[in-house]
Amino acid sequence: MIQAVITDVTRMRRPNVCVAGLYQATPIRLDSPQPTEQWLSSVGGLRPGDVVSLNWRPARSVVRPHSEDGEWDPSTFSRVSQLSEDELTEELSTAAYSRVREAFGTPWFHAGNGNAAFRPGRGSRSLASVIVSQVRPYPYREGIRVDFADSQDSWAMAPLEDLMVRRHQSSCRTCSSRLAALLAGEFEGTQALLRVGLARQFQAGGHPSACYLQVNHIFLIPSRRKHFA
Repeated sequence: MIQAVITDVTRMRRPNVCVAGLYQATPIRLDSPQPTEQWLSSVGGLRPGDVVSLNWRPARSVVRPHSEDGEWDPSTFSRVSQLSEDELTEELSTAAYSRVREAFGTPWFHAGNGNAAFRPGRGSRSLASVIVSQVRPYPYREGIRVDFADSQDSWAMAPLEDLMVRRHQSSCRTCSSRLAALLAGEFEGTQALLRVGLARQFQAGGHPSACYLQVNHIFLIPSRRKHFA
């Protein structure tokens, strides 16, 4: 049994969701069995900052860069306590990077829309915290994209996969301009900690199969997020 702080709760192809956390100083992911939306509802939902207890161990083999994968027992899962967003941001900041390149290396290529793609089968991590000086999320087609700047580079068109925000977008019947205003009010800023990740590899747009950059969560410093309440 371990105790971990949940750091990432993100959308995947339904009905799956991705849940990751921090055990002491080690990033972990609940990978086998794959968490689902039904399981998430059964435990009353999860958000970054939840402190949980569960039986977890590293996967016997991993496909890099997804080194955080592990096996877990859903029957042992329980919620222990909860950190505020500012408390979580402070904890994550101690091991945060100042550049995406520090976390994931140099992109292999950029997709036609500008999002960065990384070569699969290499790298030591697929999850990281990055301190940024500017962040701007915006609706794009059926999703949400994020432009941001770290201490060295500007990054564009990274999909935002925050499960709570994407659920809100799916259920929201307001116009695109209203959603853009909500995103700007809660997530746009000049200093933030981003939870960033590399997606499982897939092929798109005539490019080689690659692991694309995504933004899991945006934590402004200081926080002003209301979860679209």
